[in-house]
Amino acid sequence: MSSSPDRFGPHYPWVMLLLFGMLYFLATATTFTSLGVVLPAMIGDLGWSWTDAGLGFTLLGLACGLSSYLPAISIRKLGVRLTLLLGTLLFIAGFGSLYGAQSIASYFIGTTLLGIGFSFLATVPGTYVISRLFVKQPLAFGIYFTIGGLGGVAGPWIYFLAQGFWGDWRMHWIISGTLLTLVSLLTVVMMREGGRELAHAEQVSQVQVSQAPGAIYRTVEIWNARQALRTRQFYVIAAAYTSFLLCGITVNSFAVAHITENGFSATVAATLLSVQAFINAFSRFAGGAVGEWLDPKKLLVGSLSMIICGMIALSAASSWPVLMLFTLCIGGGYGLTFLASSVLLSNYFGRRPYLELFSAMNLISTLACFAPFLAGAIKDHSGNFSSAFLIIALPVAAILLLTLKMSPPSHSASQ
Repeated sequence: MSSSPDRFGPHYPWVMLLLFGMLYFLATATTFTSLGVVLPAMIGDLGWSWTDAGLGFTLLGLACGLSSYLPAISIRKLGVRLTLLLGTLLFIAGFGSLYGAQSIASYFIGTTLLGIGFSFLATVPGTYVISRLFVKQPLAFGIYFTIGGLGGVAGPWIYFLAQGFWGDWRMHWIISGTLLTLVSLLTVVMMREGGRELAHAEQVSQVQVSQAPGAIYRTVEIWNARQALRTRQFYVIAAAYTSFLLCGITVNSFAVAHITENGFSATVAATLLSVQAFINAFSRFAGGAVGEWLDPKKLLVGSLSMIICGMIALSAASSWPVLMLFTLCIGGGYGLTFLASSVLLSNYFGRRPYLELFSAMNLISTLACFAPFLAGAIKDHSGNFSSAFLIIALPVAAILLLTLKMSPPSHSASQ
C-alpha cells in the first residue's frame, strides 16, 4: 500500500478534510450536545440529582481543556494515526462507562474520559493536519469548523434514534461509540504519514511565504513555540478564543431560563438556541470564504463586537427584535471568533509551531468553564441574569480593545 499522500491525487487534502470534519462532527454530537438531552432519562432511571449531573458536565469541559496539550505531545512522539487510535480507545472506554452506569462514579469517569478523548480526536489533530495540507487555510478551516459545528445540531437526534427504536437511553452510547469508531478507523486507514507528506507540508509553507506580501499578513519569519509563547500577540489571540467560549457556555447554560423569566415560552427560547446553532455553524464557512481576502484580525474585531452586542441584547431580552439581535450576534460572533482566532494564530506564527500553540490556546480557554458558576452566583445575589450577561461581556470588550491595538509579532519582540 502506497505511503504517498497523492494516492487520491489532488483530492487527498479534501478527503482528509471531510474525514477529520466528520470526526469533529461526531465528537461534538456525542458529547457536549447530546449529553444534556440524554441526562434527564439517566437521572430518572438512576435517581441522581441535577447537582450531580451538572458536575459531570463540568468534568467533561475541564477534562477536555486540561488535556488539550496531550495530543500535541502524542502527535510529535507517535504521529497522528496513533494519536487518533488512542483517542478512539478513550471514547470507547467513556461510552462503555456511561452505557453500564449504575453509580454516579461511573458517570463521572465516563464524562472525564470523553473530555480527554475529545482533545485527541477533534480540533487539535484536525487543525494540525488541515494546516499542513491547504494553502487557503481560511476556507479549509471554515469548512472544517462548519462540519464540526453541525454536530451540535445533529447530536440530540442520536438520542431520539435510540429512544425511538430501542426505548433505552443506554443504546444512545452504543450508537455513539459505533459511529465514532467507524469514522476514526476509516480516517486512520486513509491518511498517510511519511516523508512525502512532510514534503507536501513544506511546499504549502513555501507557497504561503510567497503570498506574504499580499493584503493579508502572513509571517515570513520562522517561529518556534517557545518564541511565540513569549509574545503578547499569542495571549491576545488566546484571550479572544477564550472569550467566545466564556460567552457561549454561559448562554447555553442560562439563556433559556433568562428568556422564559422575561415572559417568553420555553419553546421560543429553545428554538432561538437551535437557530443560533445553525448560524454558528454556517458563519464559520462564510468566515472562511471571506477570510481569503479579509485579514482575520479585522474578522476577529467584527466577531468580538457581535458577541458584545449579542450579550447586551440577551441581557435585555425584552422584545422579539431584541431576541433576534441576540440570536444573530451570538451565533455569528461565536462561529467567526472561533475561525478568526485559529487562522490568525497560523498567520502570525506560521505552520510549524501551530500544533503546540493551538493546544496551549485550548488549555488557556479552560478558564471559560468557570463562567456559569459566576453567572449563577450573580443570579442568586441579584435575582436575575441580566447583570450577569453584562458582566460577562466586559472582558470581551477589553479583549476587543487589545485586538484593535495588536500588530503582527516579530522575533525582536519575543527575545
